[in-house]
Amino acid sequence: MPNSFFMTIKEISVSNEELRVMLEAGYILREAARFSEAEAIFRGMMEFLPESEIPQVGLGTVYLQKGEFERAEEICEQALSINPESLYARVHYAEALLFGRQRERAENELREIISGDPDSPHSQTAQALLEAADLISPNQASPTNFM
Repeated sequence: MPNSFFMTIKEISVSNEELRVMLEAGYILREAARFSEAEAIFRGMMEFLPESEIPQVGLGTVYLQKGEFERAEEICEQALSINPESLYARVHYAEALLFGRQRERAENELREIISGDPDSPHSQTAQALLEAADLISPNQASPTNFM
């Protein structure tokens, strides 16, 4: 009977460049609406990078694009537990809140991101989400909303 050899994730040597390429493949698959493959890559990357919020947020964005906003919110919130200061995780968490019809919480988070670092690319994304809030999550009490 042949000997079976199994390696754990910690025993696999992967360069930073290889990790970057794998993450990029996950984003490309997500944009191509190949959600199950993108999810598999991000889940695998979470094993390789357990101290990083990046693959977890990537997974959250898969759920955002699938329209599963509550699940996206949960995943991005978990990413924030890894790195509470991550603007990347915070902006996608707020995006999940906004699409999940939790506009007030989303807007508060987006404004806080912008005020904390107005020049960051994440603040620019936060500003764009704020500007699109009426389209994404119409405010029931808004005088401009006749529906």
